[in-house]
Amino acid sequence: MVTVDLASIYTPHSGQAQIHSHPAKMKVLKVGRRWGKSRAALFDLLKTYVESLDVAVDSDLVPPFHAWIVGPSFPQCRQVWNEIISFLPSDLIQPGGIRQDEMMVYLRGTEKRPWGLIEIKSAHNPDSLQTAGVDYLWITEAQDVADRAFEKCLPILRSPGRISKSLFEGIPALWSDHWFERVYRSIESGLVPDAMCYTAKSFDNPFLTDDDRDAIYSDRAVIPEAAWNRMYMAVFDENAGYFRNIAACLAGDLIKEPIIGATYVAGLDLGRKVDASVLTILDARDRKIVQHIAWDAGESWPRQREGVLKHAQFWDLKRIVVDATGMGGDMFSQELMEAGLPVEPFVIKENNRQWLLDTLAIAMERETVHFPDIPPLLRQLRAFQYNKLPGGSVKYAAPIGEHDDEVFALALGLTACEEAISAFSTPRLYNQRKRYVLTQEEADSGINTSGHRILAERRARYAAERLERAGII
Repeated sequence: MVTVDLASIYTPHSGQAQIHSHPAKMKVLKVGRRWGKSRAALFDLLKTYVESLDVAVDSDLVPPFHAWIVGPSFPQCRQVWNEIISFLPSDLIQPGGIRQDEMMVYLRGTEKRPWGLIEIKSAHNPDSLQTAGVDYLWITEAQDVADRAFEKCLPILRSPGRISKSLFEGIPALWSDHWFERVYRSIESGLVPDAMCYTAKSFDNPFLTDDDRDAIYSDRAVIPEAAWNRMYMAVFDENAGYFRNIAACLAGDLIKEPIIGATYVAGLDLGRKVDASVLTILDARDRKIVQHIAWDAGESWPRQREGVLKHAQFWDLKRIVVDATGMGGDMFSQELMEAGLPVEPFVIKENNRQWLLDTLAIAMERETVHFPDIPPLLRQLRAFQYNKLPGGSVKYAAPIGEHDDEVFALALGLTACEEAISAFSTPRLYNQRKRYVLTQEEADSGINTSGHRILAERRARYAAERLERAGII
């Protein structure tokens, strides 16, 4: 006989208690980091299991109780797994029931419900999210779980004989049509039956110490205000990601063929195992995407090479900046150059990676780059975010499970465009406008040659302005 007193091992604060006492089958928590959302979700799951032990189930329902914990990736589920190991009552665990390598726990049961299973699942590969059904679905870090993964999870809550409870938790997503934001708004509007939504700030956790609060406030020094508000105040803001002003840069449509008199350039980001290869073609003068081609990760290199050759000839590309990182990128670039294409290899390293991203981010803020409504590009721009590393530094990257091929194809192509004329530029006649593009060596080490000193100083000033507005310096 299993007897578990959850109250003896867990004292919820008032917000967590409100979650546990609500009878809704679907619960959506949009709360700041360190509020205690994973702890609340874990004990809501355990509460559901303990209460289910008095309910008889059919013998053909296997497992008799089944729970999934889905996160963006296995590394992002590590904290959840550690909490399960730390707080799961030993009376609930079958002998040898903890499967560390598989991130699974087998639970003791009763005569009416003989046993249960909790599994950690990664949303990194949505096609793997298939099962006969679950009694409890917990999605953690929901803001970083892709729409397709969520869509794969929904049917498993509809299986006959299952309790079909769910809890989705995370900080606000970075765009309004992300599934987490859509579900939250739908519940808030009363459109979803038997559901509740809840939001809270990090500071609503009464168990935070003064040191905890000071650490949260100190993060304002390393991330922008909008990103800080998103992480700790649970404020939704589409400008809380790394790239801002995305909507203002939307313009026009893709075109099917070159326009006489226009000059076209391109950026090519080569896929790595799971990423697509993306060729982004821009009008060099207008700094606008005119065509976008992507090859799936499984496409062979020879077919991709032939595709690049075909499009380069059709658009009469004057410059193609190629991601030549790694042996594959270097060989692919060499093959394109041997075929006579105007290829400029760019080896992305840690120091010039930031220069590439800053160049694109500043262009977007100044609205000196434009692109049509290309769904994968918009998704990746919106998902790119500030990630605070354990040492306190900040890295700008796509969430684990998301891709960045579209972002880097655009960033590389932008380096081949002419220099922008904007409200921030000194007015000049168009035919006097020239643009110097960094060589690989200069991008790696910085510009200090006298011939390019003015351009270097201007770029440094723009970068400093951006960092200052972001609150980083």
